[in-house]
Amino acid sequence: MQKFFILWGSLLALMIGGCAQKHYEISKPKLIVLKMPKLKFADTGYIRSSGERVEAELFTAGVAVEKISIDEKVCVNAGCMSEEAFVRDYLSPDYPKDILRRILLGEPIYNGANMSEQCGGARTQYIRTDKTDIVYRLKADETYFKDRFNSLIIKITDLDNNQSAP
Repeated sequence: MQKFFILWGSLLALMIGGCAQKHYEISKPKLIVLKMPKLKFADTGYIRSSGERVEAELFTAGVAVEKISIDEKVCVNAGCMSEEAFVRDYLSPDYPKDILRRILLGEPIYNGANMSEQCGGARTQYIRTDKTDIVYRLKADETYFKDRFNSLIIKITDLDNNQSAP
């Protein structure tokens, strides 16, 4: 009888606490292009965030095909790993561990190094080393990251832009 109560108590605790759905403060539809050695994607998706927690859910023909969740770990369909291991395996071992999180959130990378402002409010960073050649551009409706040396592209464009065409 005691085993019965322990089993049901454990099951109830798991159902209440372990399967709680994460709630995000911001959820925006995007056109997402990813060109990475282990992940290639070009279609619609959602970028969801709450504080430092961010998630990119990728869709093809209206069906969710991949989810990248960054919180304490980075989780993809293939499993979870540390942020540092994900960046090393999916991007480049020469990048800072928080680079993907910052790109998805539309924040400066490399602590804002070499940031310049253009007309219209766009901000651009050029990061060149012997192992990287990065152009990173932030606009109000688009985030663009390209590393020519490592053949990486991440482009995120707003889909819910309510500006009227000229």
